[in-house]
Amino acid sequence: MVSLYLLVFFASIMVTTIIGVIYYTETKVENYTQLFFSFFVLIMMSLMLIGAIVYLYSPSTFSLGIAVAINMISMIIILAFFFSVAENLSKQVIITNKINITFSILIVINEALMGGAFSLAQLGKYAFSNAVTDISISLNSIWFFYPMMIEMLFTIVLGIFLSKNEFYDLIYFALPLIAVSAFPPTILNFSLWTYSAIGIDIIFVAYGILKSNKTWKILYSILTLSLIPIIFNIDIFFGSIMSILMVFYYFSILPDLRTRRAHKH
Repeated sequence: MVSLYLLVFFASIMVTTIIGVIYYTETKVENYTQLFFSFFVLIMMSLMLIGAIVYLYSPSTFSLGIAVAINMISMIIILAFFFSVAENLSKQVIITNKINITFSILIVINEALMGGAFSLAQLGKYAFSNAVTDISISLNSIWFFYPMMIEMLFTIVLGIFLSKNEFYDLIYFALPLIAVSAFPPTILNFSLWTYSAIGIDIIFVAYGILKSNKTWKILYSILTLSLIPIIFNIDIFFGSIMSILMVFYYFSILPDLRTRRAHKH
């Protein structure tokens, strides 16, 4: 098992990188070449984490070779594609819904892979017994929720240019999901934390249901239902629903912030 301090250090680097990519994409990207760079960083990070999982699950020279090959071959293919279309990427970017959803999914995939890789490094491979357990541990890990929380808080920082009313709307929109990420019942395996966190989460999710639009009312209602199986030590539904909500969160909030920023200028 790897030192906790070392894991925190590497997690901090990865979270900072994702935040940097979000900031760069939201404030600096003007053409498809710059957009490609953002996607390239997220894809290579996810491949690096997959390589780390392969190696940590079965540490050996062979698995290290596989991990390196995954990254090198993928990088060569991606860069070859880039250079084949580079002359067409200089035009001004139009960020479509397809680009937005892909960007959002990539962010959450990186968070989920962080949960898997860092949990594997912390707990060892024997905690990962089957596919359902593997997914559940990855999506209910402190290494999944707290990086996610920090990245969501950063979207609040991106909203500082908004008017007072718009900024408060953003807070109302983001607060329930950030609060649930701060108090996930599944990260600690003792009853006091589990039941206390469930109670706190229900309060914030109820607030979200009252304050949010119709789509988010439905999503927050589903999130509330996913808290029930946790009482019976079934965590996978909660982690899965949270990951889906995170994709929808980025897909909803980042284009909205981008549009409002453009209007300010």
